[in-house]
Amino acid sequence: MRKKVVHVVRRSSSMPVIMTTFEQQYRQYLSIFDGEKIDGQAANRSREIFNAIYHGNVQSTEYGGYPINRSQIEHLHKIHLSLGSKITLIHFREEGLQAVDVKFQVVNKQENTIVHNILTLEDNKIIKVQTREDYDEEMLDFLLQLA
Repeated sequence: MRKKVVHVVRRSSSMPVIMTTFEQQYRQYLSIFDGEKIDGQAANRSREIFNAIYHGNVQSTEYGGYPINRSQIEHLHKIHLSLGSKITLIHFREEGLQAVDVKFQVVNKQENTIVHNILTLEDNKIIKVQTREDYDEEMLDFLLQLA
C-alpha cells in the first residue's frame, strides 16, 4: 500500500490547510474546467492529469443500466471541455483512508448541475465513482441529448 504524501498549504497566516497529493491533483484537474474552451496544449495537459488521477480500471456507477468505464469517463470530460464547462468545487471530504466525498457544480450552455460522488481510491488514483442522490437521472438525460 502506497503511503499518502501530505502537503501543508496556508490559507491564512493562522491556520494551515493539509492536502494530500491526490487532493492537489484532483483540484488541479478541476481547475482546467474554467469556463473556457481549451486548445491543443491544454487538452494534452488535461489528459496528463486525467491519467494521474484515474486508475486504468476505473468504473463508474450505472446510468440507466449502463456502466461507465474509463474511456467513457474521459470522453465525457472531453465533451465538457469542448463546451467550455466551468466546474466549481463545493466540497472535498476524505471519508476514511481510501474514499473521498466530492461535490461540485458543472455549468455550461447546456446544463447547470450539482454532481455529488463518492470516489474510491487505489494506489492514490480513482478506481470507483459512485454517484449520489438524483444525479444519475440528470446525467442520463444529458448523455441521451448528446447521442
